[in-house]
Amino acid sequence: MHPAGPVGPASLAPRSAVVVIVGVGVVLVVLPVARLVQTVLDEGAGSFGQIVSSPGLATAVTNTLVLGVVVTAIAVPAGTLIAVALHHADVPAKSGWRIAVLLPVVVPQFVLGYSWTQAYGRAGFTDTALGLHWDGVLGPVGVVVVLVVNMVPLTYLFAAVGLATRAESNLERAARASGASTTTVIRTVVLPLLRPSIAAAAVLSFVLTLESFAIPQVMGAPAGFTTVTTKIYADLSLGSDPFSFVEAVALALLLVVITVIVVAPADALLGPRLRVDRLAHSEGAPTAGTARSTGRWIAAGLAGYLVFSVVLPLIALVAAAVTRAIGLPPTPDNWTLDNFRMVLDQRTYEALGRTLVLAAVAASLLVVLGGCVAALERRRSGRAVASLITLTLVLPGSTLAVALLIAYGEWIGGSLGLILMAYLAKLWAFAHRPISGALGRLPADEMHAARASGATSLTAIRTVVLRPLAPALLGAWLICFTTALHEITMSSLLYGPGTETLAVVVLNSQELGRIGTTSALSVLLTLLMVVLALPVWMVIRWLSAPHRTRAQPSAEPNAPARVC
Repeated sequence: MHPAGPVGPASLAPRSAVVVIVGVGVVLVVLPVARLVQTVLDEGAGSFGQIVSSPGLATAVTNTLVLGVVVTAIAVPAGTLIAVALHHADVPAKSGWRIAVLLPVVVPQFVLGYSWTQAYGRAGFTDTALGLHWDGVLGPVGVVVVLVVNMVPLTYLFAAVGLATRAESNLERAARASGASTTTVIRTVVLPLLRPSIAAAAVLSFVLTLESFAIPQVMGAPAGFTTVTTKIYADLSLGSDPFSFVEAVALALLLVVITVIVVAPADALLGPRLRVDRLAHSEGAPTAGTARSTGRWIAAGLAGYLVFSVVLPLIALVAAAVTRAIGLPPTPDNWTLDNFRMVLDQRTYEALGRTLVLAAVAASLLVVLGGCVAALERRRSGRAVASLITLTLVLPGSTLAVALLIAYGEWIGGSLGLILMAYLAKLWAFAHRPISGALGRLPADEMHAARASGATSLTAIRTVVLRPLAPALLGAWLICFTTALHEITMSSLLYGPGTETLAVVVLNSQELGRIGTTSALSVLLTLLMVVLALPVWMVIRWLSAPHRTRAQPSAEPNAPARVC
């Protein structure tokens, strides 16, 4: 017999935990957003007409919406195409390419945008070395291209996960056996199964583009191309102008409205379709439907894309950091480490220390919060909390920053505590989603067996839950840590004297026009990401290796375990 009451993952979360987690959500998100709305109603009601007719507002809103549509329309098909090609084509070194496609994720948004200006702009790497430059790199076209490069890994991941969880290899084989070509199989079998994943990628890509700040600020602002986020930043920079502050608050609320309009219906419609409850089992890999030569062409295309989108800009960034002056050819005769010596001062070391501490503390707290929500959402009373956390994922960072500043700025404004609250509010879903997915795949029978054998809840968690969840927990920590490490949207709005993060130091250097020192700081920030993330990623790979997991029985995988 089963012990009385539920003994699955949901039973490990007491009902009182729901109250605690809801309270944290209210403090981090609900109350600040409510204060944001109240501020707009109280202070912006009398100047609503002036706000609507303010110069550049309509242009910024239009630019933001068009940017979201165009980037999504390009990035989603591109990411899906890459995922399908690597899944079905006979591509040499396929596993290596699957990792290489994610390379833009390692590069912070600010660094990626700035590296493109150094690679393809006037007096940049290609201009100095080959006499070639791209005038449109600063402006709307450049912003679109680099945002697409930044979004493609995200859409690729959605499609790749969809192929791993929703693909039906038997249907594909049946279609091939019936004489269907590879293109027909993809069009009639693969893509229809991927529709929920593609739609979810499109929604997230659109909303993340709306809230993007670093790339539009670095590549668009110098050319007069404004978005809602860059206008909020500009308005808050005018601290002595009350109207600018009200306008910034109104724009932040506008982003909230757009986000809710897009995300809430999408989450309600797509959420059930994205949940796959079947146990993982192999039906065999799909037979490669393309010739080996086609796989080589795909590999060559991916190599060219990565070289021009990431590798060459990073080389240009390093060249700008070690070259003595702008316009000089990046030859060994002109190399110097003066820019690195200049930036490695007391201010940079202090900013680095603050950044590491903030990122580590935020990631550790987020794993705890994300794990709590993952356990609570198995209860009906906890599902609303999970939906709230989902909204924080796409809630614009600039909006959260302004809301937190209004709610708590009087007491902790300009402090590291306020920045930490912003990280927790924004990145909560980054920790929740991986843990929730892994928790949903845990065999419930093992939990039943542990509790039936007399194990307490804590013992069951330690022996049954934590061990198989270790890769997901560590992966969630790594995602939150690296994201907080280079976060700039909220940090640039909330920092005060003595609380700058390393990303803010880089942004301030760029706004002062210091090419060499900005490049040196950008190189250091990117190296910091790689050096800190690589060991953790290797540990995750080791924990996820087949020799670390128990083999599942091949016969009757869905048969219930017999428990006395």
